[in-house]
Amino acid sequence: MTKRVARLAMCVALVAHAGLSAVSAQQPAAQQQDANELFNTLMSPFCPGRLLANCPSVEAELMRGDIRRQLAAGATTEAVVDSLYAIYGDRILGAPRVRGFGLLAWAVPVLALVAGASLLAVWLRSVSRRSAAAVTPSAELDAESRARLESELSQL
Repeated sequence: MTKRVARLAMCVALVAHAGLSAVSAQQPAAQQQDANELFNTLMSPFCPGRLLANCPSVEAELMRGDIRRQLAAGATTEAVVDSLYAIYGDRILGAPRVRGFGLLAWAVPVLALVAGASLLAVWLRSVSRRSAAAVTPSAELDAESRARLESELSQL
């Protein structure tokens, strides 16, 4: 009985895949491009850690087909993302939204990078000043050193 159910599920998946392939072949290029962009930015709720474009599950293929149908019906990419976000929450997004708490996720790394670069610049400036002060020779020579220098120069 379980082999029969497995075969039936496989047949349904193949028919769905063939139907979705036919639908995607009929879509205009702009809709197909929008769909591919969504597939490559949304995370798959069915394959943890994978983009929707890379998830091999039947459910992901059905979700891709649903996205294509929504775009074909005239929905914008933002509307599609919002509808999926309402169902799956933050885990569907490949990157946090740039509003609310997600804004913090974008701002903290940028602020840390700026602070680190500033600290590095201050440290490099202080190190270069210390080394320049240590290397600078005294411009004045005492009389004995001056006499020795002149005698050595005259021998050359």
